[in-house]
Amino acid sequence: MRTLIADPAIHAYPGMVAVVTSRHNSVQNVMASGWHTYIGSSPGMYGISLRKETYSHGLIEKSGGFGVQFLPAHRSEWIQAVGTFSGRDIDKFQHFEIAYEDGISVDVPVLLDAYLAYECKVVDIHTYGDHDWIVGEIQQTYRDDELFLDEGIPEFSKLHIPLYVGRSTYFVADDTLQKKVHPFYLNK
Repeated sequence: MRTLIADPAIHAYPGMVAVVTSRHNSVQNVMASGWHTYIGSSPGMYGISLRKETYSHGLIEKSGGFGVQFLPAHRSEWIQAVGTFSGRDIDKFQHFEIAYEDGISVDVPVLLDAYLAYECKVVDIHTYGDHDWIVGEIQQTYRDDELFLDEGIPEFSKLHIPLYVGRSTYFVADDTLQKKVHPFYLNK
């Protein structure tokens, strides 16, 4: 039964976690962001929500760019690790042996294990509550086409997507999940 509660309840999980990369003057970082979304097309826009205090926020603000990556389930330990430790304290790329290449259009690391990645140029930063909403125009997209069906739908027999549920716990979206199709939408 529903009840009224005094505090705001944030209901954002389970959900995919984006791995955000940044670089400024040869200093780089990688972090996890649970609050993010594709927010527009023509041109493509992507938004990430970061606290100003994060190491990545400063790098992104100074450089004007960021990367957004999505990692498969077998890399969920990386997702958790880069969201737990600060780049102020360790070089997470080196410490966790995260391989990357340099971006083509934006000076950011692009993770080699990402099945989908964006290079984004910052177009707006706005504060909402205790987080900044950082919007970037997508300059370059990478996708492992072998892991997707037509129209960009994941091939779940090949791609296992980690879904964060809180407290360092992940579920895996794969071909064992139940699929529900609403047939009255198929012919419209």
